[in-house]
Amino acid sequence: MGLRYRAGVCALALMVGSAALQLEPAVVRDLVSDAGGQRFSVGTIRVPLWSAAFAQSADSFSLDNVRFTWGDFTYEAKRVDFSGVTVSRADVEALFSAAPEPLADRLMRIGAKQVTSPEIKVTQKLGKETQTIFYRNVSLNDVVQGQIASALIGAMAMEKTGPKGNTLFSYGQITVSDLNTPAFVRLYETKDASAAAPMTRIYGAITMDNLDMVDTGENISLQIARVNGRNVMARPTKDSWSGTMAFLSEMGTKDDPSSEEQTRLTATVVDLLGAFDVGFMEATGFQFKATPKQDPTAKDDKSPSSGRIERIAYTGGTGSQPADMRLEGLEAGDRDSRVKVGAVSLTGFSIAPTLAGLTALQGKPIADLDQAAIRTLIPTLGTLRFSGVDIDAVSKEDGGKPERTHVTMDDFEITADKPLNGLPTNVRIEQRNLVVTLPSNSTDDLVKELAALGYKTLNSSFLVAAAWNESANEIALKEVSVQGQDMGSLSVTGTIGNATRDLFSPDEATAAAALIGAKAKSADVVVEDRGLLGRYLAQAAKEQKTTPEALRTIYASAAPFVVSSMMGNSEQAKTLGQAIGRFIAKPGKLVVHAQPKNPSGFGVMDAVLASDPKEALAKLNITAKVE
Repeated sequence: MGLRYRAGVCALALMVGSAALQLEPAVVRDLVSDAGGQRFSVGTIRVPLWSAAFAQSADSFSLDNVRFTWGDFTYEAKRVDFSGVTVSRADVEALFSAAPEPLADRLMRIGAKQVTSPEIKVTQKLGKETQTIFYRNVSLNDVVQGQIASALIGAMAMEKTGPKGNTLFSYGQITVSDLNTPAFVRLYETKDASAAAPMTRIYGAITMDNLDMVDTGENISLQIARVNGRNVMARPTKDSWSGTMAFLSEMGTKDDPSSEEQTRLTATVVDLLGAFDVGFMEATGFQFKATPKQDPTAKDDKSPSSGRIERIAYTGGTGSQPADMRLEGLEAGDRDSRVKVGAVSLTGFSIAPTLAGLTALQGKPIADLDQAAIRTLIPTLGTLRFSGVDIDAVSKEDGGKPERTHVTMDDFEITADKPLNGLPTNVRIEQRNLVVTLPSNSTDDLVKELAALGYKTLNSSFLVAAAWNESANEIALKEVSVQGQDMGSLSVTGTIGNATRDLFSPDEATAAAALIGAKAKSADVVVEDRGLLGRYLAQAAKEQKTTPEALRTIYASAAPFVVSSMMGNSEQAKTLGQAIGRFIAKPGKLVVHAQPKNPSGFGVMDAVLASDPKEALAKLNITAKVE
């Protein structure tokens, strides 16, 4: 009996001890601190029983009914668990104390292996609007001096109330690495009057899955499958991020802000745009839909519109790599129309000149600016490109029957960079294969003429490329060309000399004088027929009741005389007229080269002072040939 009795007592003691280890005695209740606009309250602080009994400070504890008010933010959590705490009890208590110390400095004293919470509710006042966010299954891992090595949020939901309705957001799993919590807090509680504080990395990488947004006021919904980002940098704004967001939200509700408010709004937006930088950001799998609210008195109801985007990405610029933004796989439309775009990219752009120019205004209204000041606000475009464009829409002309219009385009690209006084010195604009289906009921004269020539579609391309060479004071007209499928092409190249920096002067008189002083040094014109001349002759022959071959012979013979009557009987006019005649007789490629007889070039004043084209032509050496 003694042995059995002792064994029973030991088993009971073991059970009691094991249960005791799981108990969490309350060591503090109803903790409240209030300092510097920050209010912190905790219903209960609990530590494990064994820790309370045998240790001076616990390496794990729990907070119940936590509420923290910080500026326009209020954080609430039913429970927060700390484990593997690596700092002293005094450092932990300082986080909740009433001492007038910035929150960022308090956070820098926190270290723990893990901090978890089943749910955190965040409420933020944005002017007259309220934003509420719920974070569920939050886990912060490896916290050292307030910086979090990795954070995991199981799900997130947000509601934003406004005068027109509510906006609801929800996210799936969110992961963040290298989250600098003290730096993030400083953004919202620190004012930087100089707007010159250095950028600090807020987090290393972030991933968000299954974003879902619904705007009940505008009847708009948006879904994004995944968002990735890395290397997000930021600095405080002049009025702190908290004050900036509140002001922008307030301005968003005003239809007619005062001039003072408009000036402040411009300065605030400039400050905010310059206060962050992103190394890389990508979002994939967009789906969106908009359902307009119907007007019962309107004759035509508005159809819902929807669309998708495969990918949107942004890569920040570095010393050797320009900034790049791109959109891929866009498709959008409604009941009557549909638009598809294969890709849109913007490379080498920069708003830095615009931000610097707006900052230098110091509140001066844009309407009062002179030309020089306005030039400082022009951003650097870089290269913008559209590819794979396909538009199918209903064309409704007055009094006519609705007809579908179909437009496709392979590529459109524009480069405008290397600015001088706000103007680009390198320009290239190209459009390739813009195909337009010609409407059969059009009243446009050009469309009717093309239809009469037998064209059902118009397929056109053009290119304009020019660059300024400062060292040579020249503008190279690399190519100005236009071409149409089954029509032909026209191309011009050349060089303009005496093109000084004054061409780009913000002073209009100086720029005009420089333009007058510029002189053409050479020009080449190439005309190629690919069917347009033949169609024209066939149409004209039909109207004149003759044959295309007969008309071709007449036009070819008459060309030298027509040119001589317009430009005189000079050797240059004869050379040009004979070449045009041969080109009409046997279409192919007509190549014309022109060069001024004066080595200094042919300028605007040479053309202005010539009493007629014959005098101007006499100042040029012209050669022409047909290939």
